[in-house]
Amino acid sequence: MTTANNSNNSEMIAIPAVAIDFETTCATSEAQATELGLCPIIFSANGILNPRIDAVAIRCKPERDISFGSMAVTGICPEDIANEPSHRSALLPWLPKGPAYIVGHNVDYDIQVAKNAGIDVSEYKAICTLAIARELYPDAQHSLGALLYMLDYDYARQHAQNAHSAAHDVRFCIRLLRIFCRETGITDMQSLYEYSEQARIPKVLPMGKHKGKLIKDMANQPKDREYLEWVIGNVDNAYLVKACQQALS
Repeated sequence: MTTANNSNNSEMIAIPAVAIDFETTCATSEAQATELGLCPIIFSANGILNPRIDAVAIRCKPERDISFGSMAVTGICPEDIANEPSHRSALLPWLPKGPAYIVGHNVDYDIQVAKNAGIDVSEYKAICTLAIARELYPDAQHSLGALLYMLDYDYARQHAQNAHSAAHDVRFCIRLLRIFCRETGITDMQSLYEYSEQARIPKVLPMGKHKGKLIKDMANQPKDREYLEWVIGNVDNAYLVKACQQALS
C-alpha cells in the first residue's frame, strides 16, 4: 500500500493537472476561444483535491466571428476583445505542454478549442466531470449550474449567477469534482482519470435506429448483435466502440 501511494504521489508531481473552461465563438467543433478559465489542481497528501491557485481568466481574440448565440450566453462581444492577443498566442503560455490531466465539464469540447488554437493536445489525459456526473447521478440534470444547485445549494445561491464566466465555471467544476471524489473515495489523479474513462463508456446506445436501448441487452439478440458489430467497424467514437466490444465479449 505504501508503494502504491508513493507511486501516485510521484505521478502527481510529474504530471500536472489543470481544470479549464473556454468561452467561445460558437458551439461547434470549429469553435475558437474568446476567454480561457484555468486553475491548476492537486490532491493533498491526505487525498483532498485542492486548487493550487485561484482560477484565472485570459481573454483573447479569435479568427472567427462570434455568433450571436455565444454573445448572449457569455456576454463577450467583438469590441470587448478587439485589442486582446490572438487566441493562438494568448493560450500557448497558459496551457500545459506534454502529458497533463485536463479537467472540464464536457472536456472534449474544451480540448478541441485548445487544439483549434494550435495547442498540442496529443498527450492530454482528459477527465470529464460531465461523464462522472452522469455516472453518479443518472436521473439528475447534468449542466454545471444544475449540479451545483443540487449538490452545493448555498454556494450556488451565492455564486451561480456568474455562470458562463470562464474563471467562475472552473471554480464550479473544481467544487463539484471535490464532491465527486468524496462520494467515490478517490484520492489521486490517476484513479480519477480511470474513473472518468470508465464513466465515459456509454451504457445506452446514443444514436441510430436502436437509440435508447441498453447495449448489454442488445448483445443478447442476434439482430441487435449485428448492429453492435456494425458500430464497431463504422463509428468513430472510441468509447461507444469499447461499450459494444465489452457487451459482445
